[in-house]
Amino acid sequence: MKKVLLILACGIAAQISYAQATPKWADKAKKAVFSIVTYDKDNKIKNTGNGFYINENGTALSDYTLFEGAGRAVIINADSKELPVLRIQGANSMYDIVKFNTEADKKTVALKPASQPASVGETVYLLPYSTQKAATCQTGTVTKVDTIGDKAYYYTLAMTTNEKTVSCPIMNANGEVLGLIQKNASDEAKESYAIGATYGASLSITALSINDMSLNKIGIKKGLPETEDQALVYLFMASSQQSQDEYVTTLNDFLEQYPNSADGYVRRATTYMGFNDDEHNALADADLKKALEVATNKGETQYNIAKLIYSYTISLGDKKPYGDWSYDKALSIIHDAMQADNQPIYTQLEGDILFAMKKYPEAYAAYEKVNQSSIASAATFYSAAKTKQLIEGTDMNEVIVLMDSAVARFTKLIHRKPLLISMNGQR
Repeated sequence: MKKVLLILACGIAAQISYAQATPKWADKAKKAVFSIVTYDKDNKIKNTGNGFYINENGTALSDYTLFEGAGRAVIINADSKELPVLRIQGANSMYDIVKFNTEADKKTVALKPASQPASVGETVYLLPYSTQKAATCQTGTVTKVDTIGDKAYYYTLAMTTNEKTVSCPIMNANGEVLGLIQKNASDEAKESYAIGATYGASLSITALSINDMSLNKIGIKKGLPETEDQALVYLFMASSQQSQDEYVTTLNDFLEQYPNSADGYVRRATTYMGFNDDEHNALADADLKKALEVATNKGETQYNIAKLIYSYTISLGDKKPYGDWSYDKALSIIHDAMQADNQPIYTQLEGDILFAMKKYPEAYAAYEKVNQSSIASAATFYSAAKTKQLIEGTDMNEVIVLMDSAVARFTKLIHRKPLLISMNGQR
């Protein structure tokens, strides 16, 4: 009888221990945790690890080490469903953390980042990846909290962890995620460490991320900045560092994220035209039409399109142009822009197009208007002088006057005081 009672007591104690270690929220929360498989550029398995969602749109966190050198990655969620990692959204190799996104649906479960950091002595719960129906948690306590940025924390925990728990979430009693477990020096170590989830959530792609070494060591597609202005700067930086095909992919991503960006369509059209074939020119033509359709500043967009077609026509030489792309088309477009908003820079382009068409009197008239405007410069006076020289019957004294005006605007006298240094080095 005593033996039976002892067994029952042990069973009850185990149930109480399980209940304490596994809060009610754990069964749902575990669906946010998944396994990750990364592959190298030859599509061979590189690493396996863990991660978890921090929002229902498919944004997730994991360790940077898992992704370094990877060409692609997939996650296997708690329902054993495999989903591809779509884009890297930020990374920090020093703190060994990466932010990325996957496909998401209505079933995506995400962990809510804690609004307040954990306190020393607080009980925390490690939620591992599991495909089992019931969740189990490992408990520990917070022994130290370090601040590493604005609302960003680094935790030291009284908890023994191993490689299988790296990047699993650490939760508070309310079911909010505090951070993710980092790799320990030893599986027997009594202390473990976790980087704050709020820090991971704050990672982002910026305009200058194209040069980020940590990001560049990951071969998976990167996201774009979250504002259009920053994303446009990112595009500018990428244009000189990516191949044509890579840049088209980046432009496609940009226009998927900012479908009403006239500048984006003009930039993609410019890239398509660089392929120098009718197939890509047709895509470029469609983009130019779309740019005008979505433009909020039609005059500026018309100017950019007219300039692009003008440059294209100059580069052709004696080759046959695509469709109706010509100086006449460029001139018609810039005239439309001038009717809506007669900017001096539009008149400058009008003059350049007319000059290319060898309509020198009309080109000179345009340059004269520019030279009376706020953008008059050495270059505009030089253009006027060069054009004037090509007009039949021109008095060369008029050309000389224009050249003098160009030189006067180009040359600025800089007065510098001599720097006198004495023998002992005193000034």
